[in-house]
Amino acid sequence: MTASPSHAPASLAELTALLPPRIWYLTSNGVDMWCRRPYGFFFSTGEAAEAFAKQFGSEYGLIALGTDAQHLITEATFTALRGMQVTRIFVDPQIDPATGDVFGQILRLGEIN
Repeated sequence: MTASPSHAPASLAELTALLPPRIWYLTSNGVDMWCRRPYGFFFSTGEAAEAFAKQFGSEYGLIALGTDAQHLITEATFTALRGMQVTRIFVDPQIDPATGDVFGQILRLGEIN
C-alpha cells in the first residue's frame, strides 16, 4: 500500500477502500493483534493468516481473527499501533523459504492521516 502519487498521506477511507472488506490478523488471546515490532500483519483470509503463523513458527499459539475492515481501520487503531511502536503493516505477507525473510506489500503508518 502506498500513498497517492503526490505522496500525500492516505486517508482512512482510502485505506479501507484498498483493503478487502474483511481483514484477518493473528492473535494469541482472541483480541489483541500479535505483532513483531516494528511490524504488524493483516491478511485477506483466515487461511492465509493461519498458514503464515504456521510457517513463521511462533510459540504463542496464534490464531486468526477476522473483522470488518471499516471497524478495524480507525484512527484509534492506528494510534494504538503507533503507541506499541508498530510503524509498518504487512498486507498478506509471505515468508521466503530460502531466507526466512518476510516480504510483501507494506503499509507505512506515517502515510495515513
